[in-house]
Amino acid sequence: MLLNSTDIEEIENQRIFYKSSEDMVELTDNSIDLIITSPPYNRGKVYSDDTKIIYNDKRKIEDYLTFLEKVWRECYRVLKETGVFFLNIGDAAQDQGKSELVIESAVKTGFKRIQTIIWVKSLLGKGHYTPTGGNKRLNNVWENIFLLVKNKEKYKIYPKEIGIPYADKSNIGRYSSEDIRDQGNIWLLPYSKTTGASIKKGHDAPFPLELPIKCIKLTHAEKVLDPFLGSGTTLGAAKLLGLKGFGYENYPRKELIRNTITNSALPENNEILIPHLELAVDFFSSLIDSKKDKFDILNIFKNTKKQEKELKIVKSVLQSKNGSNEVVNSLVKLYDKNKEIKGNKLSKYFDKN
Repeated sequence: MLLNSTDIEEIENQRIFYKSSEDMVELTDNSIDLIITSPPYNRGKVYSDDTKIIYNDKRKIEDYLTFLEKVWRECYRVLKETGVFFLNIGDAAQDQGKSELVIESAVKTGFKRIQTIIWVKSLLGKGHYTPTGGNKRLNNVWENIFLLVKNKEKYKIYPKEIGIPYADKSNIGRYSSEDIRDQGNIWLLPYSKTTGASIKKGHDAPFPLELPIKCIKLTHAEKVLDPFLGSGTTLGAAKLLGLKGFGYENYPRKELIRNTITNSALPENNEILIPHLELAVDFFSSLIDSKKDKFDILNIFKNTKKQEKELKIVKSVLQSKNGSNEVVNSLVKLYDKNKEIKGNKLSKYFDKN
């Protein structure tokens, strides 16, 4: 189907097709280096586009998988033999196993499954996720990012492009002459969504900008595709890194997409490595110290019940720091300032001697 000019938009070398990606006739065979996407999760979430029509993301599982297979076949067609496909999909607490059905639908169309990356959306209160509530299960705080390829022999990734320094500097020279190593397949990238109001936000699950940035850096790609563009984050990352990007979105919020692409900015390199808690504490402390002139740390945590718990966590982690640390001193002042907290439940976390 030929598109009208109003169905295509180009923003800073990023081309958006406002249509379904079930037929990507606009793209030629073997023309794309990298695909990054997160498909609809099919959980009954509601979407709206610029027409204000409401769409319910809930199909029969057979119809949902058939729909995805059509998109994956098109993705397979346009991806180069050397190309890489990062597919993000998570399981809801109440429907475990759906992500495996989705990845199987991609494999069915010809893709080869290489590895699973774990995207941690929340750790010790940092980041957001949708709570399940109740007393039957724990909240899901991570999602899968499946690494798929078209040809196992011809693809290549560059792990040190997103590498991190050695925690133990004695390893420099033992494994590499550089102070950099592969960070592994667990990524802590705080979730950008803060409420379940998908209509207000414009898209149900916008992943953080750092996610597509990592995927792009890993592959040295020149052309990237997102067949489920959503809020436009993938193309925002492509623009920042100088790639030609293509996106498809059947239910577009065009102003949101334009804003994402135009105004995305490279984030600060403030990633915390999950296995190194001591480094995380040091990082948090130094970050707050460096920013203390720009904001009042005493106002970071409010007097809500939820944030009282957050303060507990932060202080309990930091209590091992010596008393001269700027962060600890500020948190002690915060406790003094908020003695009206019922029962002074936080007192045991503060050592003011």
